[in-house]
Amino acid sequence: MKVFRGVPPEWRKFDCAVAIGNFDGVHRGHQALLEQTVQAADIRGLMPCAVTFEPHPKEFFSKDGANLPRVINMRDRVLDIGACGIQRVFFLNFNERLASMTPRQFAQEILVEGLHARWVTVGEDFHFGAKSAGNVDTLIELGKELGFEVEITPTLYHGNERISSTRLRKALADNDMYEATKLLGHHYHVTGRIIHGQQLGRQLGFPTINMDCIPVDKYGEPAIRGVYAVFVHGLAPYRLAGVATVTSRPTVTVGQPKKYLLETHIFDYSGDCYGHLARIEFIEKLRDDQKFAGLDELKAAINADAQKARQILGLATSDDPITELPPDRF
Repeated sequence: MKVFRGVPPEWRKFDCAVAIGNFDGVHRGHQALLEQTVQAADIRGLMPCAVTFEPHPKEFFSKDGANLPRVINMRDRVLDIGACGIQRVFFLNFNERLASMTPRQFAQEILVEGLHARWVTVGEDFHFGAKSAGNVDTLIELGKELGFEVEITPTLYHGNERISSTRLRKALADNDMYEATKLLGHHYHVTGRIIHGQQLGRQLGFPTINMDCIPVDKYGEPAIRGVYAVFVHGLAPYRLAGVATVTSRPTVTVGQPKKYLLETHIFDYSGDCYGHLARIEFIEKLRDDQKFAGLDELKAAINADAQKARQILGLATSDDPITELPPDRF
């Protein structure tokens, strides 16, 4: 799979099937859209592609004080789109020029002249063009005129409500990891590269891997925060169990600018993994992040978190490792 910022001129020699969406979370509704694109491309001999936007259009149009927590980071968005079979991903810079395009300009310049789209799919609630002037009916009419098929992917429901990024974002904010799993079709996860930390966890007897990959809104606030029972993929031939914290480290960073990190203590594991990619799979939330009176109190809380996480993940003792092979997705 290849990823592009914008539509490079050399792309014009390919004809493609295109899925258009924000793909924030790549939930089951997005997956249906992307998988339908792959099927259509296979039948028609086209390249299966996805078009998405950066920043998110709602973030671009939001007024001061409004926030839109990102569900996943850029790496996971690309990986999860690719896991559906998409071979090319185009990130369009959502700027004043793109926001002011008429529906016709978007279809002509981006889809036809830029991508050589021959087949396009969007969700039922799709709107495009300046002031959201275009909808699915507009796209169908433009497709007939400009020479591309349009197929609308039906809305997918879980229970009585539609699956959406808004619903997924709320589930994460409400600490409802079960609901998030149902909307995603898998456990919520974050993928990133392991970086050097301050080694405070090692001093406390709980060494951690540190990752600076938590998706945040434009004000630096994450969609999730707190302490979780997790599985870790990518550092062994099998998944590893652990406890992870999405934290701004309030106990030890008093007076410093707030920045969220993902710190994960892996049970019964040692190894030099700096620079490696790892995927943290969030299973259940244990508690909120909080400030403690000192390091002794912090250490006691971490120990209690670890014991609870072991029980949740099925590790009664450290002699009971988990050996299920992880999916090869990154």
